[in-house]
Amino acid sequence: MELGPGEFHQFSQVLKTLANGYVRVERVDRRAPFYAYGVINDQANSDGSFVFPVAAGSLEGSLRHTLPVIVEINEFSSELTAANFSEEEKTLHFDFVAEGLTTADRTARFRLRLEPGRQRIIPDVIDTEMRRKGIEGVPAGRGGLAGALFARVESGDMNGIVIGARTSSSDGRGGQYGVFYNAVPDGAAFTGSVWIDALQQNQENRSNLALVNTGEVDDSPSLFEIDIYDGAAGMLVETVTMDNVGPADAGGLRLAARRWHQFNGILSKYARGTTQGYVRVRRISGNNPFLAYGVVNDGGAPGQRSGDGAYVPARR
Repeated sequence: MELGPGEFHQFSQVLKTLANGYVRVERVDRRAPFYAYGVINDQANSDGSFVFPVAAGSLEGSLRHTLPVIVEINEFSSELTAANFSEEEKTLHFDFVAEGLTTADRTARFRLRLEPGRQRIIPDVIDTEMRRKGIEGVPAGRGGLAGALFARVESGDMNGIVIGARTSSSDGRGGQYGVFYNAVPDGAAFTGSVWIDALQQNQENRSNLALVNTGEVDDSPSLFEIDIYDGAAGMLVETVTMDNVGPADAGGLRLAARRWHQFNGILSKYARGTTQGYVRVRRISGNNPFLAYGVVNDGGAPGQRSGDGAYVPARR
């Protein structure tokens, strides 16, 4: 197909009768830059999950990917997607790191085999791929698990491997509300400061902020500070440091290697009265790169409205 400058086109129901799949978008003529994305819509309530594109070149030579988080908390669970568009069979080794696991290093390990061109979509991955298969460290009872997922191949590199997750909750009527996000290759995470915008705290919305120490360099912890800005006033209103974190977030700014931490209600807890804002996350010590993201949930407090989330990736 041909698109002129500034034109947009959407292919509705692009898979037609296929149960799952992936697409390659290739520019075959002209030189203008382009952008592409996908949307997964729930059949019951039409909720949409935005699927970010992945450039093939960004995967070349990578040895490990970090998926920011998978969860099994309250009504939320994560669906894991792993695709292999290379021409080689690859076995993926996964390390799930979370405080609620019972192993000494708080890690549960499992693996997946992917034939060339194949994609696996695993609903409720903590339960179906770990608990039911007896993976060491996973508690028998559901709930209370959240942490980053690290993937590597048994041999070779991660070229051609795309990993993502959709974390969702039930709408109570047979549908799901969810957000989709991709894993990040080693070397592509952040090392200095990043910005996360579009955060809200009002009767209709609440916002969370999460950090991951990727542990890709060594086992050292990283220390962070978070500057919170009031978007309406255009002013810095609070800097969150180790000195002013609350008991529930103690240690949240000092992250051990391969650990994840989420600040629930970041605006309501640390910038009360700020209805919309943005933050700057600064790594002030440590050797490891990090990931950061926000989630804007429907409902001013947990349990209100639908709880549907929008994933907000950090930007340099």
